[in-house]
Amino acid sequence: MKLDNIYLKAGTPFSKSINSWSEENANKVNQVTERYDLHIELFDSLLIVSENQSISKENWNLKSLFDKNQKPCYRIDINGTLNVAIANIELWLESNKSKNLLIVGKDEIVKNKNLDRFLEKLTIVKL
Repeated sequence: MKLDNIYLKAGTPFSKSINSWSEENANKVNQVTERYDLHIELFDSLLIVSENQSISKENWNLKSLFDKNQKPCYRIDINGTLNVAIANIELWLESNKSKNLLIVGKDEIVKNKNLDRFLEKLTIVKL
């Protein structure tokens, strides 16, 4: 399943680190430069990439915005069991019929070696 659009926050280390993966898994990768609430209609789902369940206040607020608008959210911990995480994300995307996915994560996560392993495994799955 290839996504129609993946949205990333413009200019962040996290977005830069997953940009090439995003280009392989969506018809178009869009950089968001303004507040998310101004463009909530563009997104149909939210993926929060975290490590050790650590999520920034900004991303918690973003999750609340999606909840308020009744749009599905999924949080993935790249330090968790990789195969379970991959299976769960596939199922989540399929069951929610996600086509316009916003992906966010803390910038510090790019230093975690598990991010590359996670993206490699997710590429093998081919969303």
